Amino acid sequence: MFTWSMYQLTEYFAAVTAAADESAAIMLAVERAAEMVDAEVGAVVLNEEVRGAWGFGADVPVKELQALALAAGTLPVAAIGDLYAVPNSLGSDLSGALIVARLDGPVAAEERQVLQGMAQVLGLALRSIRVLSAERTVRAEREREAAERLVLLEQSQTRRMLVEALLTIQREISNRKPLPEILDTVTSGTAALLGGVPVALILAEAGQARRLSVASTSGAHGCGFADPEGSHSEAREAMSTGSVLMRPTDPADPDRGTVIAAPFRVTGEMAGSLVAQLPGRADRYAEQRDQLAAFAQQVSLALTDARTVEAVREAHHDPVTGLPNRGLFLKIFNRVLASRGGVTEPTSVLFIDLDRFKAVNDSLGHEAGDQLLAAVAGRVRGCVRASDTTARLGGDEFAVLMHNSPVDAAIAVAERIVAAVKEPFRISGRDVFIGASIGVAISRAAAGDSDGLLRKADMAMYRAKKDGTGRVVVYEPHMHTEALNHLNLRGDLQRALQESEFRLQYQPLVRLGTGEIAGVEALIRWHHPGRGLVSPVDFIPIAEESGLIVDIGQWVLETSAAQVAAWRRTNPELALNVNVSGHQLVHPRFAANVTRALAVAGLPSSAVTLELTESVLMSDPDAAVASLASLRELGVQLSIDDFGTGYSSLAYLRELPVDELKIDRAFIARAELTSEDLALVRTIVELGHILGLRVVAEGIENAAQLEALRRLGCSYGQGYHLCRPTDPADLPPLLSRGPAAGAAAAPTETKVTRTRS
Repeated sequence: MFTWSMYQLTEYFAAVTAAADESAAIMLAVERAAEMVDAEVGAVVLNEEVRGAWGFGADVPVKELQALALAAGTLPVAAIGDLYAVPNSLGSDLSGALIVARLDGPVAAEERQVLQGMAQVLGLALRSIRVLSAERTVRAEREREAAERLVLLEQSQTRRMLVEALLTIQREISNRKPLPEILDTVTSGTAALLGGVPVALILAEAGQARRLSVASTSGAHGCGFADPEGSHSEAREAMSTGSVLMRPTDPADPDRGTVIAAPFRVTGEMAGSLVAQLPGRADRYAEQRDQLAAFAQQVSLALTDARTVEAVREAHHDPVTGLPNRGLFLKIFNRVLASRGGVTEPTSVLFIDLDRFKAVNDSLGHEAGDQLLAAVAGRVRGCVRASDTTARLGGDEFAVLMHNSPVDAAIAVAERIVAAVKEPFRISGRDVFIGASIGVAISRAAAGDSDGLLRKADMAMYRAKKDGTGRVVVYEPHMHTEALNHLNLRGDLQRALQESEFRLQYQPLVRLGTGEIAGVEALIRWHHPGRGLVSPVDFIPIAEESGLIVDIGQWVLETSAAQVAAWRRTNPELALNVNVSGHQLVHPRFAANVTRALAVAGLPSSAVTLELTESVLMSDPDAAVASLASLRELGVQLSIDDFGTGYSSLAYLRELPVDELKIDRAFIARAELTSEDLALVRTIVELGHILGLRVVAEGIENAAQLEALRRLGCSYGQGYHLCRPTDPADLPPLLSRGPAAGAAAAPTETKVTRTRS
């Protein structure tokens, strides 16, 4: 990328056009051009005469330079060596070129583009100087003074208008005016210089088709070449040849008008054409042809500059949300830390991770996921101060840098963000529910480490997710050890499935009315060779985070289906409950995987109930209805696990094609249930019966809880009081023994049959 700034180009433009004579203009142009590309030598060949030779010393290779004016090549120079030389045309009516040659290597496309612009400017300056010289000659020739003075005055005014218009464009580029404004200045300036004729700027869009579109016009309404739906044949032809096109608007009538199209490039690639329509024959417009080419060169510079500015922005901002990216966030963070004194107010950083975002992204698609990320960014920014910095770190992770913010203030902002993200989002015509887990880290040190503080906030965020969704956790030193353990555990988990370290236990589901075992729930256990028994609370979140939960869940389904199919030979009514994660639910082949697992095991689909947590179902209720409906078509039954802890509404619950509600253990966790506990459980039981659903109570730990649930009409239960999770070898005796040990016989239950499909 060339290093010249727009200010230097503007200065060159003004200096060359202000030169007193041809020699001064040529010498200035050669020196500046050589300086721009770090060339060792340079010269101008004008009408086969070498002028302004620079860098050669006394031995100027005249013949070699004359040959190079026609085509690029190698230039041998004494005491230097063979140089790469590139000629740049001075214009159609000047025979010659501006030549620079350097030792380092060929000229890049961007450098060549600017060199061509510099040569065009030199050509214009030489023509202007000659006009002024001719004007002085005309004054001396009094017999032709009146007629020729008028012609020269018109030409001088045109040249001044051209220089002023081009300088205006250069200033707008230097001042970073919006690109549409610059392009409008180009077309209006071109039209004014050419006498108010129609002008259009045609751009080639990205992509293989290279569709052309009209970016700016001046007085071109109704003209075919500027029609947005037109073929733009003149612009396209000029781009294909890479040279200025000039032809009659009507080949059958050359006097009717002329179309001129001047192509332009951006970073070496053909990018469009500047097109004008003039009255009369083409042979009148040699000067206008060069003027249009000069304006096209300004378009090239403007677009190149705009792409450079946009590239800088894209390098530091997230294209989906418009927020600073991780790199810019850390730069800002480092500046804040470096600017603080010895005693300072604390700086806080929030690390935000979205809960259930992947499920939404997988079910609705990446476009909907991007819309959701942009909406989340807006809500997060609405919760922080204008002086704080919000960034998207990548994926579904965001961060907030809070200046002069003590821990209480940081926690309050984090809780506002959690509450804001918890509210439903309207995405692709449907309500979407997600959440956010946030880690907070605080620094009071005068010299801080931005990466280290961000890592601490990240560790706190993982602790928040481990404690449950929608939490805010402040970093504490012991979390570093936990984070290392988390990374090690993740690595071990990737190996565990291949090494057959997983086992299944089965916990019976008991009919509370009779005490009989109606089914079993498959529960995964991990026996780590070094850690011993690892709790599912510790490894299931890691499996979901890494995506391993899909493979692990399939193993659980296949293994438990085969086991229950074997038990059903002596207990034909035994049913199987299997937990399903949100990642499995949105997997495109989940239904097919379930079908295959049951077919291989020989287990009828009617004997299987798939359990999904309430939060997974409610993250995108509409998509959940569609996914569950496809599973119901297989004949399996569906259950809402941990009911009462998520975001369910009666409207959505009524639409979900489920067969069972499992009351979360939190509602009956007390040894002696209070009246409030009983009222909540009664409400859930009655709701389930009204909707025609089985109701299962989890976590029954004592006889009092069991008796209370029976009185409330709950049909099924699980818990240590009834039966603990059991190894497969120990379960057959329980199945043949009759009623579960903790569930004494009771009056026959009222069977509830669901009337909905």
